[in-house]
Amino acid sequence: MIQHFYILTFILLTATVFGQDKNVTFDKLISNFKNSWSDPFSGRKNDSVTISSLYRTDQFNVSISEKPLAFDTNHLVIKNPYYTDDFDDYDDNYINYPVSYSVIYDNRLVSLFRTGKFVCHKLENMERDFAFEKKLNSKKFKYHWIIDDKLAAVSGGTIYVWNDKWTTLKTKFPLEGQPKLFEDNEFIVFGDCHGEWGGTIYFFEKVSGKIYFTESTCANSVSKKDNKYLVLAQLGHGTGSTEIKSIDNPRKLTMAKKSEIRKFKEGEALGYADKSEAYQKLLDLYSIQIFSTFNYQGRQLYIVRLNEMTFLSEIKETEIQIVNPLFEKAFYTHRPVTTTYGIYTLVNLDFYGIALDKEISVIIVGQNKITKLDWNERAE
Repeated sequence: MIQHFYILTFILLTATVFGQDKNVTFDKLISNFKNSWSDPFSGRKNDSVTISSLYRTDQFNVSISEKPLAFDTNHLVIKNPYYTDDFDDYDDNYINYPVSYSVIYDNRLVSLFRTGKFVCHKLENMERDFAFEKKLNSKKFKYHWIIDDKLAAVSGGTIYVWNDKWTTLKTKFPLEGQPKLFEDNEFIVFGDCHGEWGGTIYFFEKVSGKIYFTESTCANSVSKKDNKYLVLAQLGHGTGSTEIKSIDNPRKLTMAKKSEIRKFKEGEALGYADKSEAYQKLLDLYSIQIFSTFNYQGRQLYIVRLNEMTFLSEIKETEIQIVNPLFEKAFYTHRPVTTTYGIYTLVNLDFYGIALDKEISVIIVGQNKITKLDWNERAE
């Protein structure tokens, strides 16, 4: 009788949650939580899992949102046209992946490979845009970004921007061979990551060329809200950790010399040398990783990795509310980057075990649609 009562209660609860959007089901995710190991820190047992408390620690509780979001999801494999098996060692497999993180430009996914050539896919159908590729590939390039809303790339030590043809970049730019995290009218934001030894977030002031910094291990998403910069960082070391810092005025952070960037200070990342305290910690969690955050239809969403599961959530104080099970399969990444391009959000994913620090996949979030694209072979 008691067992029947629990089954009936569960059915009623799931009907209440799912009734708001019949296209979102969490059955498999709930089952995974029920079948996962108990939390050794809280002593929580599998039989205590409910949709209002799937997982609990002293810091947070995980539940199914009463306002789920439905997405059409698609998981595709796209082949690097310059793919080769001609390498001597397994570790050289990284040469088959983009040399820099892909970007979105003019409704295309623009990727760059070791040949120095661009590969472009139309977002509407993911078909190759050979005509646009031919225009871009008038030079060979080593790295690329979006700079001030323009496609930009390095060739022969010079940065060029695309204006129907390649022209030399006239403005200051602090990067050579690493992703950009964020840009607005005042700052270009980038970071470094030294794993358990820490990481740093840098704010490059466009007008002066000055660079301000603070600790962030390791930043993956930067956004701006109410004139404050929000920096999300996560690290997989140990059981994992995640933090969000709010920075009101980057100019109040400690200033870094250009020679100090990406360097250690007393055995730790430079970020630990910032004594300004010109920031506020909005989130500081352990035993959980948040790979990405972005705004979707006025709601701040987070790609969360927990207990070998990956899902899409909102965060309300200490409550992590799952709004979509994503692809219902876990995936892992070490140094992701999230960038918003108009109606699209792009999440670049790497994985050391496949391609070191190179991009192996991207997630593209559009209107009611999430697409995961894997380079060369399906990555779960």
